Amino acid sequence: MTNINSVTDPEARRFLHSFLLNRKINEEIYKRIPEDKLDFRMVDNPTRKSDSPRESLIHQISVTRNYILGITSGKLRFGQKYSQAFSQPEKMSKQELLAVLTLTIEELIQTLSDPNISQKKVRVPWSKIPIPAIQTLWSLNNHEILHTGWNLALMDHLGIERFPQLRQMWG
Repeated sequence: MTNINSVTDPEARRFLHSFLLNRKINEEIYKRIPEDKLDFRMVDNPTRKSDSPRESLIHQISVTRNYILGITSGKLRFGQKYSQAFSQPEKMSKQELLAVLTLTIEELIQTLSDPNISQKKVRVPWSKIPIPAIQTLWSLNNHEILHTGWNLALMDHLGIERFPQLRQMWG
């Protein structure tokens, strides 16, 4: 794994600390979901379908990579395809998806290790002017927290016990 100490910018380190706490909780939730429940939907009727755990995990991977690409390119765009190796994630096993999730953390740490990270600006959909890259990433952190809430409901539906780290952070 990429060394967190390679991130030297204080703001980038603050973001990374918060994000990694939230990501670790979501990762642990996904580890606890049985493989045969990866395609379970809390809501599945003719007018509405909720994301399955597999779809949520794929979405978190994709959004994280969109933010990384946004920082490196200077423009955040959602829905970008990241690599050919991730072109059919719906066919990947839980372990394969979790490995890619871990890889996104390494890629994020590598991106934040740029000694000029504090000078980078990103054009984002919610601002007419480019904003600092690290400020942009706090939206990714908020997105991660939203997934924790969704995953809590999913755990309740599937009868998965809340683990100590989750209870310690969120009750």
